[in-house]
Amino acid sequence: MQKYETLIIEHDHLDMLAERLSLTVGGRPDVEAAVHARSSLSMALNDHIEREDRRLYDSLIRKRADGSPAAAALFHESFADLAACWDAYLHDWDADCIGIDWASFAEETVMMMERLRARIAEENGLLYRLALPRGRTRLPSAA
Repeated sequence: MQKYETLIIEHDHLDMLAERLSLTVGGRPDVEAAVHARSSLSMALNDHIEREDRRLYDSLIRKRADGSPAAAALFHESFADLAACWDAYLHDWDADCIGIDWASFAEETVMMMERLRARIAEENGLLYRLALPRGRTRLPSAA
């Protein structure tokens, strides 16, 4: 099983990449920069998902006050929905489509990054709840 701190560090990196993509689409249209930022995020996300042990979250959810099997199932269902939306987003927005309709791409990207960052925050919340009492990690310093 991965160390909690490693997962948190990976989540922080993913969050930074998601923020970078959001900032990229919030500026002047730059298809090349957007494709590069999205590709970096996609590769990091795929690597993280391949290494992450999903069973860890079942254990963490059981430790919460609402830690029923239904809560764990909902957690996994929300991930599956996000993954399907992410795949559709990647499929729908190739470089040509981005260049044709930057405004719609930017809007959809912002919404997708909000969802992704919310999921990262949710997973980190579970990890911190378990790791902090055991002294396995510290809260991040305020930036």
